[in-house]
Formats: sequence, C-alpha cells, structure tokens
Amino acid sequence: MKKYPALLLWLGMSTPVFADDATLTEVLARLRQSGQASFQYQETRRLELATSPWQARGVMLTDAAGSLVKLQLQPSRIIMAISGDSLYYWDAAQNQRHSLPISYADEAAEQILIFRSILQGRTQEFQARYDLAADIQDQHWSLHMQPKPDQADENAPSIDISGDADPDKRRIFIRQPDGETTEYRIEKTTDQQATAYTIPQLLQEAGGE
Repeated sequence: MKKYPALLLWLGMSTPVFADDATLTEVLARLRQSGQASFQYQETRRLELATSPWQARGVMLTDAAGSLVKLQLQPSRIIMAISGDSLYYWDAAQNQRHSLPISYADEAAEQILIFRSILQGRTQEFQARYDLAADIQDQHWSLHMQPKPDQADENAPSIDISGDADPDKRRIFIRQPDGETTEYRIEKTTDQQATAYTIPQLLQEAGGE
C-alpha cells in the first residue's frame, strides 16, 4: 500500500452470516443508482502516528460511464480521478501529477475500484470480494463488508456503510488492517451546486491538458 501514497489518499468472516436475506436485498437496493451524480463530502482520517485526525472537504462526481472524480477543496485543492482504465492525481500546490493504468496500481487500484463500486452502487462488484451483513433498525440501515478470506489482497480493508431515512446522505467507514481509519460523510449536492464542476473539465485539468 505504500507504493502509491498519493493515490491512497482515496481512502483513507469465513462464511457470510445474514440475519435476513430480505434485509440484505433492501439495503443493497438503497445503494444502487445509475447515471450522473454529485456529492459533497467530509473526510476524517485517523492515522497511527498522528496525534490528531486529518480532515478534508470537497466534492465527488460520478457518471454512467464509470468515471469517478474526487475534488478535494480543503485543506488544499487536489484532483484524484478514475476514468476508463486510468488513474489520475493532480496537486497544483505541490506540482505533483500522476497518471497511470489501473493495472499498474496494485492494492491502491483495488481500493479505489471498491470505493467507486460503493459510491455508484455497483453491488455486484464488491459482492465478489466481500462477505456482506446488513441490518435495518427503524429508519437506520447499515452494511458491513468483510474481505473474503480467500482474497489475495491481505491489505484489503473492512468497510461499514450506513444511512437513515434521508436517501441523499451516507456514511462510509473504512478500517485498514493496521487499524488506521477513514470516515466519509457524503451528501448529494443540489442541482445548482452540481453545475459548479464537470467531470470532463476536471479530468482535463488532472491530465494536464
């Protein structure tokens, strides 16, 4: 996981046990979506050697073609993206730009692909890698994702996704095997906010065009 530290900024049970298959089906249905979407996010990372949490804010954009762009606005402006078969990273303040095929990114790519699957509701993709357990209590729902024991990636994180009656809000909690965690609180933007940025514009900037 240390091979591509810039790209890893995205993130920061032997047999699945389901209390109720209907509950799992309902929770997965809440995650599914299609077409273009835009989200505001608040990110909190707790690192092993840090004395206080690291926090960031920004927006994420997705489209029906499978592109995902994460635009960090605070504490500094950074673009991270996945589009087609490539990953992109652009930090203007540090003058750091990376572009590489997903197949070259090893564990970093796997985690980014899983995050995209979650955000875009591509449940069939993460079901292949994770055992799932779902729960619904009143208006609150949750999905626990545990890496399958036969997966080759020993660095795969466990993931918890939760929400309530508001379909536009979601919490994603990612725990790495070393104990470091990343929490995302995301909310769909309004139509007016969604027009502030576009995926083609941000991909061109990230690619240096």
